[in-house]
Amino acid sequence: RASSYIRTKMSDVVPAQIHEILKKIVEQDIDNYEITVHDANKKGEGYLGEILFLKLEEKNNSKQVLELVVKQAFTSETIRNVVPIREVFQNEIYFYTQVWKRLNKFQERIPSRYHFQKLARCIASVSDLNSEKIVFENLKFLGFELQDKKLPLSKEQFELIMKEYGKFHALSFAYKALCPDNYAELVKELQDVYSTLINGEGFQSGMKIVNEICMENLKGTVDERIIEKYKLYTDNYVEMFQDSLDCRTKYTVITHGDCWSNNMMFKYDEENKVTDVRFLDFQLTKEGSPCCDLSYCLYSGASKEILDDFYYYLQIYHDSLSETLRAFGCNPDELFPFKELKNDWKKYCKLGVFMALVVWKIKLTHQSEVKDIADLVEEKTKGKQVTPPGYDKEAYEKISRDLILHLYDNDFL
Repeated sequence: RASSYIRTKMSDVVPAQIHEILKKIVEQDIDNYEITVHDANKKGEGYLGEILFLKLEEKNNSKQVLELVVKQAFTSETIRNVVPIREVFQNEIYFYTQVWKRLNKFQERIPSRYHFQKLARCIASVSDLNSEKIVFENLKFLGFELQDKKLPLSKEQFELIMKEYGKFHALSFAYKALCPDNYAELVKELQDVYSTLINGEGFQSGMKIVNEICMENLKGTVDERIIEKYKLYTDNYVEMFQDSLDCRTKYTVITHGDCWSNNMMFKYDEENKVTDVRFLDFQLTKEGSPCCDLSYCLYSGASKEILDDFYYYLQIYHDSLSETLRAFGCNPDELFPFKELKNDWKKYCKLGVFMALVVWKIKLTHQSEVKDIADLVEEKTKGKQVTPPGYDKEAYEKISRDLILHLYDNDFL
């Protein structure tokens, strides 16, 4: 297989297909660049593919440097038969090449202070079957970093996130109000990857397991009425999740989709105060309720203190959304009143609840026991007993109980 790789310094190798996309990025001038491969992603961090970190450095005096991240889909037929890899990559490519391109152009009509610009720059993409790839700027070299998965997000991080989600969702509301036909055409091509996932055996069994764990943790520690309410989740989780996806509300937007903390990067000042954020991974983007994004983000990253101040963060979101809509000349009280946000939350937060219970267990998994999709599929196809990875059970018990009590106290159960 030597011919399928282009060798670089440090004895690293770059697959030939990636070499071709790099040539396009530098307009065929690849011979004047030296390619260096940085470390690949840790196990479990490229859930539906592999991630390469590359540096392209110009050899002449100008020394132009491009720091890139290449997401490439798993090509194994075995994995693709289990997980909708192609659908996921096609959806994200469509978001960056069509949806974001259109929305970004649309927001040029309002002052720049209202713009949403919190995405990594997508530099190139390939949608060929079994060769799907997306190339982004490497945000680490712009001073952004990932949050430690095991830690909840801070008050300041959530304030920033809610403000930016307000701007992002406002773009959809305004585009739908001012250019309804264009909006309808745009969202029609988005794929509902969530519905594909929910019908998969692995996704359903994962949710079943966490619901059973949570129910067991509640017994003997909370009021029986709470257990009775939560039993609806354990008995009907597939139907409730699907109901959250079906979007029978008129208040819909183009959502981020996969809103846990590992799909965000933050920048900090010298006093370690958060100053900026970037949202990653739009593979699960779809038209849906804003509550799906917000509940997923909050419930998969919040401490009890954040949950206790729940409406404060919803208000930050809605204030930002309203301000952006007014910049477009739209009336937020018509397009998405705060009252309707609270009403829709009761139904559409279910997606966030289920995803949070699954995601927190993943976040608290011991690093030495983390498995990626490739490992799990291989074990299953070889008929091996798939042993659940070890995780911090005490932390998960507290976090999941705090979340369920929050749902009960606010009449969301």
